[in-house]
Amino acid sequence: MAWTYNSTAIGSSGLSWVRWRVGDTDTDDQLLDDDEIQAAIDNEGNKELGAAVTAEVLGAHFARKVDKSVGKLRLAMAQTSGHYFTLADRLRTEVNMRATAYAGGISESDRDSEEADTDRVDPAFFAGQFDHPGAPTAASTNVF
Repeated sequence: MAWTYNSTAIGSSGLSWVRWRVGDTDTDDQLLDDDEIQAAIDNEGNKELGAAVTAEVLGAHFARKVDKSVGKLRLAMAQTSGHYFTLADRLRTEVNMRATAYAGGISESDRDSEEADTDRVDPAFFAGQFDHPGAPTAASTNVF
């Protein structure tokens, strides 16, 4: 089980960044190995969502453990599990807050660029799709 963390590489290493975000930075208390975290990053396509999945995995891990108490000593694994699931939600929210909306077709050049894209899926609706040659129009029947 390989476990690495380099605090000086947080800006350049997705693995170190995820460990930093989920708190898996203690060499003496290793939670996940490098391959598990890297799989989450690869599966999600970026370190931010990889961190959210990693937090969910840790939440599930601690959810399997039961709360224990011996005398006044109490270990509450349910609280630890809840912490990681809350962290996963917060990490996903951070990703969603950085998302930007895009409304295409606002400018003529944008519309022309979209229409010229040969890989673009044809629209389901388009202007004039219900026009029939020879059929009367609103203008010719004086309806309006």
